[in-house]
Amino acid sequence: MGARRILAGIVRVLLDATSEIGLRAGKVLLADADVAWIGLWGTSPATRQPRSGPATSVDGYDVAVTDRADHLGDLVARCSVAGVPVVIWRDAEDIAPGGAAIPIITGANVGSALAEILVHHPAARPTDDDAVTISWTEPGSPLRSGEPVAFPDPIGMSWTRKRRPGRSVAFRDDEWSGAVIRLEGPSGERIIGVSDHGAFLEAIVLASAARCAAEGVYEPGVHPAMSAGEQLMNRIEAAELDFAVWRSNS
Repeated sequence: MGARRILAGIVRVLLDATSEIGLRAGKVLLADADVAWIGLWGTSPATRQPRSGPATSVDGYDVAVTDRADHLGDLVARCSVAGVPVVIWRDAEDIAPGGAAIPIITGANVGSALAEILVHHPAARPTDDDAVTISWTEPGSPLRSGEPVAFPDPIGMSWTRKRRPGRSVAFRDDEWSGAVIRLEGPSGERIIGVSDHGAFLEAIVLASAARCAAEGVYEPGVHPAMSAGEQLMNRIEAAELDFAVWRSNS
């Protein structure tokens, strides 16, 4: 599916918000001039925001967005019938890959999407000879040992636990969240990272993946949000997050 051009003020988003992440994603989307209307699905809290109101049908929307942790089946089924792409905040491993008639995008979150697409940040400039390590934060009790990783302030140096080769996670018991990538090779060392309020950072990723889906960036089928790569990175950068960049040769 080729990306389609979106005219200002015509995108209609169906929002299924069950937490602060979803509510903040709605506010991020309302700040986008291309978003004409946000329909609030199910038990999504009422809002006084302009260009939004209750929705009783998925018909007529360009994309559906949910931060729901479970019970996704009803929304996905309705969107499949109506031909509406669905963007899901959680990783949703229980949704089988492939075969869907619509794009079903999973893992639109900091750990699964933002951390992985930092390689597409303009300062990364990866080469085949680079060793790449990626770290991110998740809620939990901070570790007292492990591999130290420097996140941008206010997180700073944190102990991480290896999740898989080249990937590690730090745990936070406060409101902050972050992601960082380190590339080291013949062209020197580059570190790119971001730290911000956790729910806000998650909301930026969710809203950015929703805009990519509305533009037709994702093909039909079940795909991770990170598969949009550079296009998703461009959307996230447009949110004006404060990325920290360090180079050994700068």
